[in-house]
Amino acid sequence: MSQRTPSPPASGQSMWSFFREFLSNRQRVGAVAPTSVGVGRRMARLAHVPEARNVVEFGAGTGAITAPLLAALPADGRLFAYEIHEPFLDQLRTTFDDARLTLLGESAEAVRDLREREAPEGFDAIVCSIPFSLLPPPVTSGILGAGAAALKPGGIFVALQYHPTYLKPLLSQHFDSVRREVFPMNIPPALLLTAREPRGDR
Repeated sequence: MSQRTPSPPASGQSMWSFFREFLSNRQRVGAVAPTSVGVGRRMARLAHVPEARNVVEFGAGTGAITAPLLAALPADGRLFAYEIHEPFLDQLRTTFDDARLTLLGESAEAVRDLREREAPEGFDAIVCSIPFSLLPPPVTSGILGAGAAALKPGGIFVALQYHPTYLKPLLSQHFDSVRREVFPMNIPPALLLTAREPRGDR
C-alpha cells in the first residue's frame, strides 16, 4: 500500500452522513458532526505523536482525527485504529491508503492483546474519541483500564469528550496525572483530557 494520508472527509454529504449516523445510533456516535482538523492536530501534539513509534486510536469514526495523527506520525511509525461502527469502518477503509495504518473492527478493550502481538514494550500513546458518557460506567472503566495497561511507562492517553465532567474522575482511577483543556474552535467546543503515569498492570 502507498503512504497517502488524505484529509478527513469534509463535504456536505459527509457531514450529513455523520449526522444521520448520530441520529440512528446514539450509543456509538457521540457528536452531531465530525471533529475539526484543529482538534485532531492538537490531540496529536498532546500525545507527542511526532516522536512516537506505536500509537493507538480508540473510536476512529470517519477519520477526522486519524488523518492528523497520520500526518504527524513519523514515516516508520504505526497507527492502530479501533472502530466498531461498521459504516464508519467501511468509510475508513475507502478513505485511507497508508501502510502505517491498521484498522481494527473490535472493541478497544482488545488493546491488551494488541500490545502482546505488536508492541510488547507498550504503546507510546493512545488517542481516544469514544463517547464514554453514552456507555455504562463498567464498560468505560474496562476500556480505560485496558488502555492504561497497554501503554509503556511514560505513555500518554489523550481523550476527546463533550460531557464536561464525566470522564476525568474515571481517568483518575487509572492514571496518576490528568489535565484538561477546552478547545473552543469546534462544534460543539471540545474537552481534551491528557492522562499520564498509567497505573495499568504490566
